[in-house]
Amino acid sequence: MADCTIAAIALAGEFEVGFQEAPAVYRATVQSLEKEGIRVLQTDIVMYDLATMQQAAGFFSGKQFDAFLICVATWSEDHHLLDLLNWFQKPVMLAAYPGMETGSLCGVQQIASVFRDIGFSGFSFVYDSPGSPAAAVKIRKWLQVVSAANLLRHSRVGSIGNRCAGMTETAFDEFELLKKTGTRVVTIDETELLEETETAGRQKDLISGLIADWKMRFPNNRCTDQALSEAAAYYLAQKRLIQRYDLCGIAIKCYTKYMGKICFGQALLAEEGIVASCEGDVNNVIMMKLLAELSGGHVNCTDILNPDPDGNTILFAHCGNTGFSMAEDPGGIELCPVRIMEQGVCARFTCRPGTVTAADLVGHGGTLRMSVMTGEAVSCGMEFPGTPVKIRFRKPVLEITQEIVEKGCGHHWMVTYGDLAEQLEAYCKLTGIGFIRL
Repeated sequence: MADCTIAAIALAGEFEVGFQEAPAVYRATVQSLEKEGIRVLQTDIVMYDLATMQQAAGFFSGKQFDAFLICVATWSEDHHLLDLLNWFQKPVMLAAYPGMETGSLCGVQQIASVFRDIGFSGFSFVYDSPGSPAAAVKIRKWLQVVSAANLLRHSRVGSIGNRCAGMTETAFDEFELLKKTGTRVVTIDETELLEETETAGRQKDLISGLIADWKMRFPNNRCTDQALSEAAAYYLAQKRLIQRYDLCGIAIKCYTKYMGKICFGQALLAEEGIVASCEGDVNNVIMMKLLAELSGGHVNCTDILNPDPDGNTILFAHCGNTGFSMAEDPGGIELCPVRIMEQGVCARFTCRPGTVTAADLVGHGGTLRMSVMTGEAVSCGMEFPGTPVKIRFRKPVLEITQEIVEKGCGHHWMVTYGDLAEQLEAYCKLTGIGFIRL
């Protein structure tokens, strides 16, 4: 967001009521954005005919910016904006203002109708008084989405060993992901992971130092030194592959061969800004990266495990590869072997209370879709041996689970703190991904 710039211009009709006030409306809007810390590329042009459109196109040509803010001060002829956008393929925020005689809202509705017919979905809308702080906040949130979309468009995620057998739902479509999100999937053979792990395992002093550090940091340790040594080698191997291929996230086919062996390393990587999804799920490593950018925090890769209609909660959890900042009690984090296989190292803890968003990304060949639900994480016990988070919802949880099945959502849910539903919907609109609000 710090690097995101919005180019602002006024749009008006020269014969409409309010045309003379268009510069003042524009300035008030820009000033409110700057108070919110938004970087604005300004021009004093009021676009209302061919000459002013060409003047605006010349002004913006060669300049770096990420989106347009169109301050629609009055009703105006819509083709001037269409002509400007022919020069710049950028997302658009349309701002309309109260005023019965100006026709500002009418003008925005007309433009949005045209956008729909030409297949342009990369726009949003705000309606408020010029200089409104609430409108500025809404625009800032939208720009966070634009910024995250730009980041993903230039990101690379690694797929090590492909998806897990029997989890056809997690099959990913490289072309669809590239088309919609812009993210490049780097496919890496698992032999590379094994070779790097073997190489790292020979660095005895480095591994001993890591183990000593972990034991001091996490005194609640139930793992053997042999398991910790193996986890250290896998951590170093993953880190080297991430550096080699310039990755922002990884998905490893962990089930069942690498269960526990890679998990603790991925929790450590989360602390370093690298996201990792379970069971080779490439779609959801991209989902995790998006959530991490929007929330500024860590993301828990989970399954839905237990809806409780009495408490109207759902328990989400997975084995334990999650960033430690999500822990309710950081001092209570426990290092344990992974469930089922009883091998490796996982960091177990219950997640702290707070507003959360749970999201899933699944599909291919035009069916790519994001499902989103928000609720309130509440305190829970270690009801599942991993990193459980129990979420209370307003809607009856059995209705939610019914919808999840009927709408074909995936079984992996990425959970982070904050209510991000509005921003995720804006991202889907921006990129053409299907959106399901549960």
